[in-house]
Amino acid sequence: MPPNDTETDLRSRDDDRLVDVLVVGAGPVGLALAGDLARRGVDVWIVDALPAPTSESRAIVLHSRTLDHLEAHGVLPEIMKRGIVSTGMEFHSGGESIATLSFESIDAVHRHSVSLLQTDTEAVLAGRLAQLGVVVERSTTFTGYQQTDDDVAAAVTDRDGVSRTIRARYLVGADGARSAVRHAMGERLEGDFVGEDFLLADVDGDHPYEPSHFHTFLSTGDTTVLVFPLPAGRVRVMAQLPPGTDPDRAVTQEWAQQALDDRGVDLRIRSAHWLARFRLKHGQVARYRVGRVFLAGDAAHIHSPAGGLGMNTGIQDAMNLGWKLAAAVHGHGDDALLDSYQAERRPVAAEVIAFSTRISTMGTIKNPVAQHIRNAVVRFGFALPVVQDRLAEKVEEQRVRYLGSPIVGGGGHAIRPGDFLHLHDSPVAAALARTTGHLVIALRPTTERGDAEAAALPVGVVPLDISDDDRDRLVDATGLRGGGVVIVRPDGYVGFIGPVTDAAGALRYDVLSASRSAADPSPADT
Repeated sequence: MPPNDTETDLRSRDDDRLVDVLVVGAGPVGLALAGDLARRGVDVWIVDALPAPTSESRAIVLHSRTLDHLEAHGVLPEIMKRGIVSTGMEFHSGGESIATLSFESIDAVHRHSVSLLQTDTEAVLAGRLAQLGVVVERSTTFTGYQQTDDDVAAAVTDRDGVSRTIRARYLVGADGARSAVRHAMGERLEGDFVGEDFLLADVDGDHPYEPSHFHTFLSTGDTTVLVFPLPAGRVRVMAQLPPGTDPDRAVTQEWAQQALDDRGVDLRIRSAHWLARFRLKHGQVARYRVGRVFLAGDAAHIHSPAGGLGMNTGIQDAMNLGWKLAAAVHGHGDDALLDSYQAERRPVAAEVIAFSTRISTMGTIKNPVAQHIRNAVVRFGFALPVVQDRLAEKVEEQRVRYLGSPIVGGGGHAIRPGDFLHLHDSPVAAALARTTGHLVIALRPTTERGDAEAAALPVGVVPLDISDDDRDRLVDATGLRGGGVVIVRPDGYVGFIGPVTDAAGALRYDVLSASRSAADPSPADT
């Protein structure tokens, strides 16, 4: 049993109620996970130490792959209503624009990001959760847990200092970079802890930059600046601070303006909504799961803000874990299915850490000759369509896939088990919003024999009707010219490609998982 902060026997104070899943942390990751669980018929309880939702804007970008998930979650229209569309990333150096990375040509349903305040993202997710009958229990601090083979006893303390126990089949820590659940698990973040020091400001200001783009200002010294347009004309500024900056210096609007001026950013601040300073480190835990306890989001991994991938990676953790926990709760999933959460998500976080670190390193080259070479590479490299598309897909997280996962099976060509499946007009996301199970796409004309075989598929697999064009595309991409099925998992990724006669066995996760290696797969960024 992992160590935790509670020495007394928590089970002596168990409440009568046993919930399916306790989620600790009501930020975007915890809210997304709780909502996904609730819509799948899971009895979920979510607690947070804060007395109210944060009033700070914090994470502000939702990338394309996250939008795919939020569409299936049923909240994308409200997200679009509150946010603004960002269609690319512009790079600047020496007072000029040297390249633009466009998102509009990527192979995706949503060929853009959406920028909005984290307060709005949380409000939308909390509203969806409330529609599902779940309300966040606030001013409730997690202090430790004990677990057996059957359940977890989590100790919490309420606003009046009264301690009690919440019993759950599973516990998920989505409680951020200082995660109490992670500490109770005995896990720690492992990685590069030199850290990056940032000055952060959300401001009203005047600038000449394209409002539909993110902007990266490559440094001529040893720091860089990121500028993100926000709704209502606001702007997020993230200015990297040089080593040796006074750690006690007060964050002011004047300092923010000075940081912009010193770095050649033509932005005049009129007023500031939020000013902060933070030091970011790079790392992740070795284990995302210990028995019945899991970690998601910043509790499991932290990295540079370059690329704006932190909250997105966390929400995608939630969408990967939610359906697996629901399957386990309902008796359709085993330990191998739950283990696949780490097998699939940990390599993704490792690649996000590496990618965001590379962006930061590129932006802070000090040598003038190296800076000139960097600018030339950016300028001419981004002019190549293949480079454009590859990098845009990387930033928008459309290259996240689970090839080699222990819970996918079959084979394919351009589309393979573990790929995310997006089709014209997004019928997959729309269908996943209507059902909590897997989807099956038949790639041959329905026959009497085909109906009989389809009847043998596991419970929860529902047919998905697609256009003839998409069907032809899938036949070519999978190589199933003689017929077969594509089965889409509840998170939108392909779980199986092959003959319908093999599909039932493939979706029995105990059978499939036992026949494959459980080692961490590569994120397969090919």
